[in-house]
Amino acid sequence: MILDIEYEKEVVVDSEEVVLALRREVAFKSVRCFIREPFPGGAIFEFDGDPSEFRLGKLTEFIDSELVRNNLKAWRSVSSHEPPKLRHFSIQFLSENLTLHVLAVDVFLSNELSGS
Repeated sequence: MILDIEYEKEVVVDSEEVVLALRREVAFKSVRCFIREPFPGGAIFEFDGDPSEFRLGKLTEFIDSELVRNNLKAWRSVSSHEPPKLRHFSIQFLSENLTLHVLAVDVFLSNELSGS
């Protein structure tokens, strides 16, 4: 699953503030599931960790995730195969009022690219 995220960023160029149109690609490898829900609101799972781990508007990985635990429990109930090494990623799109949760094996975040 690949997300193409466009955003604006204020930078100072020659003592002047300039707004740049930028974008980034977020590529999730071996996605098991993804959940889109309203933000704020909707919380489908409890966040039990350190609040500083939850960074609004930033790609965040939840190290101790109820969502991963429940998914692996369901996997083991129907399969004798080794479950995938799932990780729980989340990002909030504040201007869109939504959050995305992704269970995947890995994630790759591109450098900032000029917007198109």
